[in-house]
Amino acid sequence: MATKRQAGGAATAGGMNFQHRATAWVAVRILAETEASPPWGLWAETTLEWLRCETEQPVDDLMVKTSQSGLILAQIKHTLQLSTSPDSPFASALDQCVRQFIVQQTGTPGKQQWERPLNPEHDRLVLITSPTSSTPIRIHLSAVLGKLYHMVEGQPLTDATSNIAERDVLSAVVSHIQRSWQAALGVSPSEHELRALLLLLRIHVLDVDAGGADEQEAKDRLRTTILCDPGRTDVVWARMIEFCARLAAERSGVDRSGLQQVLLSAGIDLQAPRSYREDIECLRAHTRSTARLLSQLARIRIGTTEIKIDRPSTDTLRHAAEKASLLVIGEPGAGKSGALHDLTDKLIEEGRDVVFLAVDHFAARSLGELRGELGLERGLTDVLANWAGTTPAFLVIDALDAARTDPAARAFRNLIQSAVEQQGRWRVVASIREFDLRYSHDLQQLFSGEPLPVFRDQSLSRVRHLQVPRLSLEEMAQIPSQSPALQALLDRAPTVLRELLRVPFNLRLMAELLGEGIDPIDLTPIQTQLELLDRYWRHRIVRDDGQRDAREGLLRHACEEMVRARMLRVDRSSVATPGTSLVLDDLLSTHILSEWRASPAGTPDQYVLTFAHHVLFDYAVARLLFRGTPEKLLIRLTDDPELVIVVRPSLLLHFQHLCKARQNFLYTSAE
Repeated sequence: MATKRQAGGAATAGGMNFQHRATAWVAVRILAETEASPPWGLWAETTLEWLRCETEQPVDDLMVKTSQSGLILAQIKHTLQLSTSPDSPFASALDQCVRQFIVQQTGTPGKQQWERPLNPEHDRLVLITSPTSSTPIRIHLSAVLGKLYHMVEGQPLTDATSNIAERDVLSAVVSHIQRSWQAALGVSPSEHELRALLLLLRIHVLDVDAGGADEQEAKDRLRTTILCDPGRTDVVWARMIEFCARLAAERSGVDRSGLQQVLLSAGIDLQAPRSYREDIECLRAHTRSTARLLSQLARIRIGTTEIKIDRPSTDTLRHAAEKASLLVIGEPGAGKSGALHDLTDKLIEEGRDVVFLAVDHFAARSLGELRGELGLERGLTDVLANWAGTTPAFLVIDALDAARTDPAARAFRNLIQSAVEQQGRWRVVASIREFDLRYSHDLQQLFSGEPLPVFRDQSLSRVRHLQVPRLSLEEMAQIPSQSPALQALLDRAPTVLRELLRVPFNLRLMAELLGEGIDPIDLTPIQTQLELLDRYWRHRIVRDDGQRDAREGLLRHACEEMVRARMLRVDRSSVATPGTSLVLDDLLSTHILSEWRASPAGTPDQYVLTFAHHVLFDYAVARLLFRGTPEKLLIRLTDDPELVIVVRPSLLLHFQHLCKARQNFLYTSAE
């Protein structure tokens, strides 16, 4: 029996070149995904997923896996002539198909995807040849196999022939198969076995020689559906042929992602596969909506005046994110969300690929639920993996600490882990409170590395991070030209208050109070964030209208439900009653509570409530759930030990309140 290298077709230099070109044609189909109709009579929705060259199989030139878990085994011969000789290249090619069929149907199923019986619904044995092959092979045999596929069980094989030429070619094929079968197993194939093998067999005439019709079709596919720059089509086609030659020499394979990476590494920008484009556009729209939603945290309003402070730390963040993933940390209210907003805004302006997610706007407890909330057809990690590009892309995640339950936190950690461990083009930039980072070994591992030389926490020497600092004197100097009223308050404020207002959240609260007409004389005695929050609470909640208890009662109930559920949102029906409708409207209008958005692009959900800012939630819990008799907090912590971690910022505020009360008591007693 002639060996493959004796058989002629792929042994010559021209034959090998044809083999590489045919493989490159298949590779283009893999890249094109749903843009290309499936070859070899496969189901219409089928796509080609990966290929292997020079395999260990009897049909060894090419193996292809399809999206329907189908297996395509192809022998590639540049020229085939119909021959009845057992030593002909045609007989050799059919012998390889016979041996492949026997191995698949009689072998023990194994762990590899191809170690199983072949099914004519999804699998194929393909002879790929060129237009230089003889008419009986290209036309007559191809026609017979096509008709045979549509015949019913028991119908004579000769019914697949319509003329003498077709009967001759079928006779030759059956004769070669019977001879090979007898040599392999010592018996002739049954009619059923012969039919089963022929149902798998296909002839594919592929005109991929230079200037050929199928070469042009492959180039058109590259030009219109795969490449961002159609002008590089010829270069890419040549590179694909060269790459497939290397795969054959190395007896290796590649999937769609690997093919994309080969081209991306060469600086060739690619379009996303069609089945991912809607998801990518959905993420882009979500990112723009999230940026608009969080824009209020990047600016300070005083009445109708808007103040924007440009921060060097944000510029540093922009440059650092280009190089590698990192965490953004800082004390509560330091401006982490504002920094991520400004980063995303800049990236969008530059036309970069960016996904912006705000954790507190998701209820997802798994990546599957996150996919549903984002409205994606495919999983988020899968979409990111197929979002091709030659430059770094950015996954920006705000407020990881807002995931107060283990499942929710785990979902976002899994997302980050997938993006980081791929070591591809996606950079993860995520914000989290310093305390939460210190007690998250997983995040420290995921973001392990050298901290930035500036804007760093010296105690986190093995975590790549940027610490958003308090506003510097230079940054505060941007205020006078934008708001003389706020600057006037700062000018008359004592040093301790000016230091307090270097925290952007505190400055924002102060600006709100000032913008609502409160006399600066009443504000300048404030010395701590707790005093500022107390003053803000008195102005927004306590007031002098006799409704304080109603407002605090509703907020207390909301806090209880959020703490119990470990979520920063609550169903409206859980806290509202017909008698509290006006009170709830008041809290929403004064922006203590907000209607939650399931997505930044969506309409606010009237039936789900959240606090307007995490710090307001922290303060409300401290004031409404912890203040009172000492036993109140002790009983709560005894009944729910995990509460220490869940609402730690609230506990700190409560203890600050106790210290202040103690100081006031001692001062009064001394008098």
